[in-house]
Amino acid sequence: MTWPPRLLRGLDWLEEQLKLRYTTAGCLFIAAVALPFVLVLFVMDAYALLDPAAGRFYQPALLRYVVVQEAVSLLLYLGIFAWCLPRFRSSQPRPGLALALITYLLVASANLGILYGHKDTPMTLVFLASFVLARSWFPLRLLLPGLVISALMVTAAEVAISRGALRYAPLLAEPVMTGQPLAWWWDIWMRVLFDMVVVFFAAAMFFIFGHMERRNRELEELTRFDTLTGLLNRGSFMSLLEEEFSKQLRTRRVACVMMCDVDDFKRINDSFGHPVGDAVLSRLGSILGDAVRQPVDVPARFGGEEFVILLPETGLEAARHVAERIRARLAEAEFESEGRRFRITLSIGLAEASDGDGEKALRAADACLYRAKGEGRDRVVSTLAADAG
Repeated sequence: MTWPPRLLRGLDWLEEQLKLRYTTAGCLFIAAVALPFVLVLFVMDAYALLDPAAGRFYQPALLRYVVVQEAVSLLLYLGIFAWCLPRFRSSQPRPGLALALITYLLVASANLGILYGHKDTPMTLVFLASFVLARSWFPLRLLLPGLVISALMVTAAEVAISRGALRYAPLLAEPVMTGQPLAWWWDIWMRVLFDMVVVFFAAAMFFIFGHMERRNRELEELTRFDTLTGLLNRGSFMSLLEEEFSKQLRTRRVACVMMCDVDDFKRINDSFGHPVGDAVLSRLGSILGDAVRQPVDVPARFGGEEFVILLPETGLEAARHVAERIRARLAEAEFESEGRRFRITLSIGLAEASDGDGEKALRAADACLYRAKGEGRDRVVSTLAADAG
């Protein structure tokens, strides 16, 4: 199924707004969702107020009060909607507006739940849907006043009912659920309200959970990859190293581990500044990514100016060719800062292993790297991990 481009752009924009807090778009969204519910309740309760056949299910005095409350709510949500609509692209925080809107929404929903009876009507579902939708846009602390007031209202009502001071569902002349088939009015009322809640709530949850899944993927990417170079970070590399060498232990195929370190990197930072040093590391990350087989070989930033590459099913001679190619490409690269040009070199340690011990191969490659540094830098030193002991 192909979604219309404008709808997709709108959903993308809505997702971006979900990442923010207190925004005008959040208030607009809540008001837009609340409007049809309040409108339906107002129309049905106003009809019951005017039609004796439907009105006989209610207490007339309380029904007039509920219709007035719903009319006020309708005007309030319409006013918020009209005020927010021209400003919906603004990312300016609206904590005061959001607090007032959410508090009123939750308290009004709880009040209707008490009046209609929250045990056998969809009003509890309406309250829960209001809370979940509000929580998707705003932090919990913004919802706390409304939650506390609502909880106190429901608790006070339950105490009053248990002591006989208040009748359960005081708005109604008789219970909705009597053990018999629903009366015609309640059959219509329950179907309309329940279907609206389910449709709106299901659509909102589909969107919100989709947004959460994408956010989780983004966070997972942040935890797996180095933000400067785009390569895997140390933790992710070590997990893949263990996994690859576990497979190697069964197949007895060779693999190589390469350790790379920028020569005199501290001098670069001291002479040109850390932003230039970051540019060097970013460029090296690109060179490493371009020089290896994608997606077979695994380059990663191991820490600071140190990089590592896992080369599965690659012998020492083939790995040396890769290492020399990387070293030569970086040596040819020219960097510039404030009119000053400079080049850098790379020392590389390389170890081959076939015994399934990835950490041993890593230690052997690290030892070769130190040998390369000690022998004058800008070179590749290699060994068999078994020989390194």
